[in-house]
Amino acid sequence: MACPPFFCGKGQSLKKNIDQMVKQVYYERMESIKMNIYHQLRRIIEKHTRMDEQPFQLDDSIALSPREVRTIEFLSQRGQINVTSVATHFNFTKSAASQLINRLVQRGLVCKENSEHSDKEYQLSLSPEGENAHRLIETMNRDRLDMYLGKMEGFSRQQIAATSAVLEQLEHMVDERLNRFK
Repeated sequence: MACPPFFCGKGQSLKKNIDQMVKQVYYERMESIKMNIYHQLRRIIEKHTRMDEQPFQLDDSIALSPREVRTIEFLSQRGQINVTSVATHFNFTKSAASQLINRLVQRGLVCKENSEHSDKEYQLSLSPEGENAHRLIETMNRDRLDMYLGKMEGFSRQQIAATSAVLEQLEHMVDERLNRFK
């Protein structure tokens, strides 16, 4: 019986060519998938940036900017802090942090009291209205998380784990890039 061309003689080079073609198609397909992921992430980041500029409507009477929401969450976690702590935590100038705090004070969400240690420093804490706003923020965050988790129900554990691993690597790359600018 004659040797099939894929396994002997000139067929060996044909088999190598086919193997190379399969590898090339696989490589090109993977590159296409990677580029698609890259473009999807860029679109998500751009949309998130636009979302981050829009106010959060907590209820009929309370609408907060994303910075105000994050500041209320920070105050809730830390208890009494000062303006410098807010500026440092969010990488704001002290002036920008002070303006943000003053808006929250004017809206009755934050209490600003003289510090026991310094006449130039103020201690900040959430007012009862600020505590209520924080509860609404927590409810909003829980509802959003439930929505996101609900969207993942159709995916297998392996798909979710793979996505998580990719996102972890991407976050690490972003952290490295941000650290270069410090």
